[in-house]
Amino acid sequence: MVTLLHGTVGSILGLYQCGCIRSIDSRQFTRKVMPSQYALMLWSWGYFAFDLLWCCIYWSDATLMLCHHISALSAITIYMQKVYTGSTFACTLLLLEVTNPLLQMRWFLKQEGYGKTSLCLFIEIVYLTMFLLLRAILGTYAVYHVLRSNYFCWEQKLISISLYVVSLAFMYDITGYILYKYKREVDIGYARFAEFWQATCLTFNEWQPLAETQDFSFEGKGKEVLPS
Repeated sequence: MVTLLHGTVGSILGLYQCGCIRSIDSRQFTRKVMPSQYALMLWSWGYFAFDLLWCCIYWSDATLMLCHHISALSAITIYMQKVYTGSTFACTLLLLEVTNPLLQMRWFLKQEGYGKTSLCLFIEIVYLTMFLLLRAILGTYAVYHVLRSNYFCWEQKLISISLYVVSLAFMYDITGYILYKYKREVDIGYARFAEFWQATCLTFNEWQPLAETQDFSFEGKGKEVLPS
């Protein structure tokens, strides 16, 4: 419940503070941190500290999650010491946490015995799709521009790289999960596509010799035939 609350609140406030609702430009990354942005940093720092402690106590093999939380805490701590990192943090939090509510809803449905329902399957597919698109495409695009930009200091660039590496590790795990769980569906889809492709090629091969033997010339057609 705590994770769901943080993901939802962080996504909504991050969306607003990042400027995506209004308009976003490079000048936002040079403005001083506002009190609301600093409050969001404190909120997120407290959540990640709490969740890191929970993982250390109850999880024995959550190495990747521990790395994620340690990277997040380090990033927030550095952001809180800077003067112009409010919008940067809000955009980063939005990108990393916007899929978290879907993940938590999927977990709650499975815990309550609704793991095999259409709703749970729909939420899972939306979550997996959004995660891969946001982290792989938008995340790569954002990190690329952060590294090339002069608005960000070397510490912020290092934060971007560390969070991106953690995201790559998550994407690797999720890709393996998709291949494991949906392998049968993927194989069936591939087989149907192969059958369709073979049927299309066969139809084309049968039509081509017939087309070569037909006279499609319109020369002389449509002319008026006069009696001699």
